[in-house]
This record gives sequence, C-alpha cells and structure tokens, in this order.
Amino acid sequence: MSTALTIEFAGIHLPNPFILASAPPTSSREMIERAFAAGWGGAVIKTLAQTESTALSNVRPRIQAIRSRGKIVSFANIELGSMRTTEDWLDDIAAIRRGFPDRALIASLLYGGAPREQGWRETARMCAEAGVTALELNVSCPHGLAEEGGLSAIANKLELLAEVVGWVRSSVSLPLLVKLPMACDLEAAARTAQHAGADAITAINTISALPGIDVESFSPKLAVDGHGAFGGLSGRAIKPIALRCVAQIRKACLLPVSGCGGVYTWEDAAEFLLAGAGSIQICSAVMEYGYGIIDELLAGLSSWLERKELSSVQAAIGLALPHIVPHRSLRRAAAYAVCNEEKCARCGICSTSCTDSGYQAISWIAEQHPQIDAGLCDGCGLCLQVCPTGCLSLAAAG
Repeated sequence: MSTALTIEFAGIHLPNPFILASAPPTSSREMIERAFAAGWGGAVIKTLAQTESTALSNVRPRIQAIRSRGKIVSFANIELGSMRTTEDWLDDIAAIRRGFPDRALIASLLYGGAPREQGWRETARMCAEAGVTALELNVSCPHGLAEEGGLSAIANKLELLAEVVGWVRSSVSLPLLVKLPMACDLEAAARTAQHAGADAITAINTISALPGIDVESFSPKLAVDGHGAFGGLSGRAIKPIALRCVAQIRKACLLPVSGCGGVYTWEDAAEFLLAGAGSIQICSAVMEYGYGIIDELLAGLSSWLERKELSSVQAAIGLALPHIVPHRSLRRAAAYAVCNEEKCARCGICSTSCTDSGYQAISWIAEQHPQIDAGLCDGCGLCLQVCPTGCLSLAAAG
C-alpha cells in the first residue's frame, strides 16, 4: 500500500483510511479476515449488544434495496446488532489481531433499553482485554432498541450521552469513537461527547426511513407477515446529508470525524476527506459489490493525492471547509444561462423545466436549439442540472 495513504486517526494507526462500518460485512471473524486480506485498513465489528430485551432477535427478511430505474440507490434495513454474544467474539477478536496486527479492529458497543452503567463498562473492558484497537459507541441506530430508550434516543439526550461516554471513558484507555445520528443536535452532541472524553466522532448512522409501500397489498415493501417497521436508510441517497454532518461537526468541535454514509467510489471518499473526515467507513457499497472494491478505492485515492500534489491523506483533510460558509455570506450577483450549441442535443428538457419550474426564460421549437431570454432568466441553475449533455452554463449579467 502507498505510504501516502497511511493515516493516524484519533490515536489509531491505519495503513489506509478505509474502514468497514459496523454492519453485515463485519458479522464474523472469517469475513473480517477476508476483508483485511483484500486490503481494508480497518473494520468495526457488527455491534455487540448486551441487553435484557426480548427484541434481540432478527426478523426475516430485514434488508430492502431501494431502486431508481433499476439501479440500487439505497438500502433500508431493520437488522439488529450481532446475534453472537460478546463472549463468543472475544477469542475471535484476539485471533484477528494476531493475524493482522497492522489493521484497526474496532468494537461497536451498545447496552440496549434504558442504559445501565454496568453493561457499558463491562463490555468495554472485555473488548479491551481481548485486544481491540478502539471502541465505537453506538448511540445512534434508529431502529430496534431505539424504541426502548437506547441507541438514537441516547444521542438526543445530552446528559445521558455524557453519562454513557463517561462510563466507558473511565473504564478503558483505548481510543473512543461516538457514532452520532443525523437526527440530533449534532454540534451540541459532538461537543458533549468531546467533553465527556471521546476521542473521535463517527458520522453518520443510518437514517430512520420507511423504504416503500406496496400499492397493491398496502403493506410496507420490507414486510414480515404483512407488517413492517421503520428502519435504517443507508447508501448513495444519504451521502449529501452525511457530508453536511461531517463538515458541521468539524466546524463545531476539535474531534476528528470518521465519515460514514454513501461512499461508493474514491471520489466519494475524497469529498469526505475535504469536508473534514479523517477516516472513511463503508457498508452499502460492500453489500452491493463486495470487499474487492478496495482496490479501486486505494488506486483512485492514491492517484488523486498525487495529481493534486498532496503528500498524504492528512494533507487533504478539511481543505473544503473554508469554502463552506453561512448562506448570508454568499455573493449575490445577476447571471443568466447560455447554450453551447455544439454540445446541445436539442431535447427540449431545459425548456420544459424552466417553463414549469423556473422563469419561463427558455423557448424551444422541436429539433432546434433552445432560445434563452437573458432578460427573463434569473440564473437559478435548474436548466444546467437537468441538461443531459452539459451544454448550458451561467454567464455574469452586465
């Protein structure tokens, strides 16, 4: 692996910034070892759940793909944490660490239901003794035990969040990540976690969603005996939200952020780095394409760093943050759309959008180039976004 991809994240050494998120791809020792052999820099074990709840039992089916024109754009799931006990994992943790001492193996923890101090402390200690590199506190999963006052409910109660982080912080000395949801006061939660002793934030977890309804049966598309529940949305659809959350957290507190949500390509990863992430967690892309995507991720990111004359991953972190400003700071200047006729497909899509959702500035006669009235055009940019050939651009007025 290229030394340019090596990173130190919250006291964790990573040969590259790509980490498997706590999810189906990290459900067993054998899976994690195959991922490490393929080249992944780290993995967060499928959440270890210590709970007294009878809800700790998976349903079938529990994963639903959401498609647009046949292509998967997201996954929704109602899966719970690891079905294996923490005790079952301990020997496997030690074995994985022996086989891959240069990789980060992170344990994801939760103590379901009303949080209890003993559960968080004991699970953290057991994992630390088994040899994990770091701990990630799952206080943000939007389904399952969240209904009983755990998980995402913790992130939305700052006093409780501080208490849980404090319990684990005083129990172990390992690097401690806190995984936050989109649906909370991110800035306050990140600062609370920092003050309570966290070393990093993971952002974001899946987003509470209903993946669809069958219009014939009236049942949710992800249904068990005709009934469904709200689940966690992941994948491409949540990437813009995750990017915003990473940037918002980095502007609000000093903790490094492990970016998570919709990363499929090296370009996606580069965007997260530029937004302030110091490592990248991936799940949905692996669920769709497998561990082998790591080759393209590594090659693409390495080539980009070289092309941009950035000496390391670290050098790229946060470079976009100075360009992300409050809305009131953005310059107000008149502009209008112009058409490069050589690239125009003469499809008329721009005219339809402008007529029905814009400023009625684009007229079009079948199989001719669009005619743009600069006096009517407001420069909103809608036509640029719907144009299939990229023939439209904005020009400064005056």
